[in-house]
Amino acid sequence: MSWMPKYAKLHPSAEFLMFLLACTLTRSLAIDSRSSSDIEIPKLQQCSTGADTQLKCGIKEQHADHMNSSDVQWYFKACGGGFQQMACSNRAMLDALDWQPLDCDNKPCRVTLTILNASDADAGLYRCTIHPYRTDNRTQLDIQLVRTFELVVTKWPLDESIPAPELLDNLPANTTALAETQIVLQCRVHSMVQPTIKWFRRINKRLGEHNFNQNKSIRYLENFYELLPSAGEKLLSHDVYLSKLILYNASERDIGIYVCVGINYVGVSMADAYVNLVNPNGTPLEEGVGGGYFELMVLFLIPIALALVPLLGWIVLNVLRAKHHSKEKSLVQLPGSLVYDPGVHDATMERNHHRRNNIVLQDTEHFYEKINMV
Repeated sequence: MSWMPKYAKLHPSAEFLMFLLACTLTRSLAIDSRSSSDIEIPKLQQCSTGADTQLKCGIKEQHADHMNSSDVQWYFKACGGGFQQMACSNRAMLDALDWQPLDCDNKPCRVTLTILNASDADAGLYRCTIHPYRTDNRTQLDIQLVRTFELVVTKWPLDESIPAPELLDNLPANTTALAETQIVLQCRVHSMVQPTIKWFRRINKRLGEHNFNQNKSIRYLENFYELLPSAGEKLLSHDVYLSKLILYNASERDIGIYVCVGINYVGVSMADAYVNLVNPNGTPLEEGVGGGYFELMVLFLIPIALALVPLLGWIVLNVLRAKHHSKEKSLVQLPGSLVYDPGVHDATMERNHHRRNNIVLQDTEHFYEKINMV
């Protein structure tokens, strides 16, 4: 039938290949249809409060004027600013929010977005979409470019009225919990600018350098501290931020001192807490028993075991050598005196007749042979 499409007459294996190709294209289109915030990293741009700043969506700087005739749209998501704004690092919650289009002062949006007298309300994520033109004949390309910016508005230069961050409510607090349960440490930080909150665990000297990642550890005074992953910081109220450290299925390795550190561009503040674990019967769980300390003991015993191998080999060699010498003696040495026994005289003499060298013993004769003792 001449009206049938040509692909219908392909070999069955070719039809299967076409099916796989169609599935691959469908999957790639599905991936491209996802929110671009899932696959791109925004370009970070900072400006101080009250200053003017510009976000440029052009492909190249020299094409900025040429791109102004393109179809440009700007969108905005508020984050990382003042009171009751979530951190821009919290992408899971930001992805659930819709992008708000900017009206660009009721004019067609241009490639360069200018923000005058920036404030905390201007901080957040910006996105631009553009259908660019060719530079030769000013024809529009059949592509769409998307760029995302993160604008951070800081109080800069340093404002002497802004203090270093302050840790509140005597947190983190010492905690005692059951082994193999979940432990939550909290840290509240007061800061007039958004701080960075990090958690560290002090490393037990007894465990040496075998129990932590040196790439994520620092030395402070006489102790080493390991950087721990946490959920970052969350704005609770005006200038108050919360950070949590969660220890899942706590074991003896988690016993120790934990430090919360609040940082802003003015200074640093820190506080520590001790985490202790007990068994279900209430007895304390020894730090490092069966865990890192046991591993260290195993590492200590490995050289001893390796040293015992040649020692055991030397002992076995000497035992075998002694057995070998004893066998040689039994083959070479004759009895001290061969005494004639009348009961066996006839049988002995009969055997000796068949030998090449006959040995005849009289009743009172003894035969001696000189033996070299080894």
